[in-house]
Amino acid sequence: MEYVDRKELSARFIDSFHAFNSNFFQKINYPIAANHWISLCVLDSYGPLTATALGNHLSISKQQVLQIINKLCKDGYISRQTALSDRRYKNITLTEKGHKIIMNEIRLLTLVFENKIDILADLELTKFDEAIKTFVPLFEKIYIINKEPT
Repeated sequence: MEYVDRKELSARFIDSFHAFNSNFFQKINYPIAANHWISLCVLDSYGPLTATALGNHLSISKQQVLQIINKLCKDGYISRQTALSDRRYKNITLTEKGHKIIMNEIRLLTLVFENKIDILADLELTKFDEAIKTFVPLFEKIYIINKEPT
């Protein structure tokens, strides 16, 4: 078995992630601010969260997350609900409007990506598909085992 240098692999991954982000995600014109979009995605993935938990997921301060929550609440994308387990806390919940904006944006991202990969030849498309089918389960395994960054 061939030796894989973990530092080089990590550097290639970060470079790839940066290239993907700057060449794809940053070129999309989102209907809301990026940090608001990410907040909605976190709520969609993890369900109702307190402001502190949301801030932890986003790695931002409580003051920053409260500004985001206030704006998203005002725009009707999320709601605050008193926690049943402890009335001192408010759970932040995605509204139907918030869920719809996520679904619409995912449809848009899918269409943009479909258009971008049209330039690939059939063999390239097959290789790309195989790479994704290999990459995603491995990435999920890494994330599940290492839930917290080291």
